[in-house]
Amino acid sequence: MIRIALIDDHPLMLKIVRQELSRDLDLNIIWDTTDSNQMTALVNSDPPDVLVMDLAFAGQGFEPVSAVRDLRARFPQMAILVLTAYDDPLWVEELLSAGVQGYVVKSDDFSLRLAEGIRATAQGRTFLSPTAAGGLAAARQKYTLTPRERAILRLAAEGRSNPEIAGILGIADGTVRNHVSNIYTKLGVDNREAAVRAAQSLRELPRPGANLRHELRTPLHTLMGLARLLQTKLARQGRLEEADAGEFLQQIVLEAERLDGLIDDLT
Repeated sequence: MIRIALIDDHPLMLKIVRQELSRDLDLNIIWDTTDSNQMTALVNSDPPDVLVMDLAFAGQGFEPVSAVRDLRARFPQMAILVLTAYDDPLWVEELLSAGVQGYVVKSDDFSLRLAEGIRATAQGRTFLSPTAAGGLAAARQKYTLTPRERAILRLAAEGRSNPEIAGILGIADGTVRNHVSNIYTKLGVDNREAAVRAAQSLRELPRPGANLRHELRTPLHTLMGLARLLQTKLARQGRLEEADAGEFLQQIVLEAERLDGLIDDLT
């Protein structure tokens, strides 16, 4: 039995993943959470064999590469598999370098690949879904910035102040200032916006619009997951109970409205 923990900031996505994995008798989900700040404490109290984690946690001050490095240092026996809508090749390469053993892009029909990925990573093997594998092949490059500098610049691109970045990464404010100064020198710029643009141009940060694409894909993947849950229930039962149908329809409408709102914000 492989013990699994799930972390995703979307409760409905957690429900969908739970349902997808419930069909596999060798997989046991021991806990899940939507709060990245609870992750280390939960892993410490009940460590899984495989931690399945997303990369984005809105408003929670989460830097995934630094988090993975910290988890790998504290819990070297635990495998980490990323399940995310982010498909930028830079994420794949940097997270694998940080210690992730698996990377599954949700648009690669994760329902067909997640269980396989969990089993592979639990056995110490690397697992990449097709988009992630293609991204890794495209991303190989020599970097100008260090991993710490890229982590700081990613948080700066989110609008985080130096003290906020220091708190998230667990380093001193002065250390952040020194790193920012080094970033400016390496990139030949004198402000954060220019540094972010230069790093994106060098492909050391995800390309512009990556966060927006993720926000749009999240409700889309949730709708796809709900559709799969409906298919599963119909296959098992031959029909849907009225209560199930009402719940699913309500969730579908809410996610469709969320997606519509995000599209409206683009105009």
